[in-house]
Amino acid sequence: MKRIISALLLCSVLLLLIGAANDHRYNDLGTKIQCACGCNQALVKCNHVGCTYSDRMIGELKSTLAQYPNDEDVLNWFRNNYGITIVIAPATHGFEGTIWWVPPVLCFFVLLLVIVLIRHWRKRAELAPVTGVDPSLDAYRARARQETEL
Repeated sequence: MKRIISALLLCSVLLLLIGAANDHRYNDLGTKIQCACGCNQALVKCNHVGCTYSDRMIGELKSTLAQYPNDEDVLNWFRNNYGITIVIAPATHGFEGTIWWVPPVLCFFVLLLVIVLIRHWRKRAELAPVTGVDPSLDAYRARARQETEL
């Protein structure tokens, strides 16, 4: 009898854990998909009054979650049925993957360019002879030195 109760308790705990994981997956993917009604909100956060899309799309999300174990497959299903703009977060592969790696690479090259330019300007300033000193100002310099001596 104790074994049956402990087995039932174990099964119920496992079902709760699986349900919690599915809820987390549902919420995570539901925030990556945009509602098709035009409210520009995530699917699970659509509060558009009288929305005719969210209930149907939430049902489709739940059925695709049961059908596909991989999250990317679920997102691809929505991309195929509603267009690529329905998924808020871009894919991490293919052409959409460039969104993830191009900005850091550009920032690195811009930073590198700024460092090279600053070094070049410093070298040029150190090597450049001082020119353009007007000899007629020597009298004023001498007077300024004389008046500022202690």
